[in-house]
Amino acid sequence: MQTRIDGRTLRYQHRRGELLDAVGEYVLDNGIAALSLRRVADAVGVSHVTLQHHFGSKEELVGEIVEHLLARTLIPQPLYADGVPNPQTDATSRLRTLWAHLTSQPGQRDLCLFIEVLGQSRFQGADYSPVVERAIHHHLDLLSAGVVGRGCPQGAARAHATVFLATLRGLVIDLLATGDRERVDEAFEMVVANAELHAAEWSASLST
Repeated sequence: MQTRIDGRTLRYQHRRGELLDAVGEYVLDNGIAALSLRRVADAVGVSHVTLQHHFGSKEELVGEIVEHLLARTLIPQPLYADGVPNPQTDATSRLRTLWAHLTSQPGQRDLCLFIEVLGQSRFQGADYSPVVERAIHHHLDLLSAGVVGRGCPQGAARAHATVFLATLRGLVIDLLATGDRERVDEAFEMVVANAELHAAEWSASLST
């Protein structure tokens, strides 16, 4: 006798990426505090067995989602293609594209989840810090390559990238907390001006 297979087990069977997108949307809407594999499975229309097969545990699931969402938050199209800066856009245009994405509703949702994951790791005993750290270092690699491309000395690139990444994250958190878009946008323009100033200094030092 053939074993009857639940149709929900077959859904997304060969479409793991689509399943990750669907689960990610659920987590963005509901957070991770009360997350369980069964609850997520019911919400996205798959069996608990399917979700467990693809992701293993709740911690592994959240880790993959965080990595997935942080990647799309700081590497939006058309800013990068396959992790490489789009050569058709100049550095300032890429900064503005990134800022527009980070301050959009999807970008702010992603950052809210990032904040919650950090809080869960700090206070609830669920250690998601390794995946967050990996994602941040990946972004720092990209940003470091970007500032080196503008003339920054290799030895100083990671420090500049760290300041830039932390500043943008702080500005978006400020926007989430206060809703004061005009003030935060003005602060971002100062970031852009500072980046242009550094680029001019690096260019001048290379030409001397």
